[in-house]
Amino acid sequence: MAGLKNSEIVIGEGITEEYYFKSVRDVINSKPTTKSLKPYNMDELERAIKKYAGEGYSKIHCLIDMDNKASTPAIMTKYQRLKQKYDGKIIRKTDCEVRFYESFPSIELFFYYYFENSTAQKTNDGLKSWLKHKCGYDTSEKYFKNHSLHGTFIRNGGCLKDAIQNAKTSVRMRPANSFNCSYTEIGELIDSLGVK
Repeated sequence: MAGLKNSEIVIGEGITEEYYFKSVRDVINSKPTTKSLKPYNMDELERAIKKYAGEGYSKIHCLIDMDNKASTPAIMTKYQRLKQKYDGKIIRKTDCEVRFYESFPSIELFFYYYFENSTAQKTNDGLKSWLKHKCGYDTSEKYFKNHSLHGTFIRNGGCLKDAIQNAKTSVRMRPANSFNCSYTEIGELIDSLGVK
């Protein structure tokens, strides 16, 4: 465990988050390990939190897509229990801090914010379609392996600092506990990792 002191891990609910955070490694100061889980599986997420805390990570960042939770009460209930149990807390005996970062509908909203700002409600499919038109975005693992997400956004006129600022604005503009607008907390996470 001593070798992992002050180490961070980003856990995403799928491969998109893992590949995105790999793509920004050169532009952020902290170099977190990245892992992906089966989407929408809250039991697997809890097992991962316990596992990585036990392995000695000092910070665990969980990236959460909220569209499926908002539309499925059973998943939302499990998620809320998990968030209440771990978010912003230090796990005893490991001194590991856990933080949840939500996006509604999904992480693709943060990608959209590289190019434009809007607090209007967006759908996951709508965001993916817009990104495909803007820069050829695709959610297949083949695409992710052959394209740096961050690099693709920059080459097509996007800006990480704008994405961070737009994301923070989306959080400020969000009505409390509401899904009537789009928001993402990914900007807070990227900011905490330190943009070069």
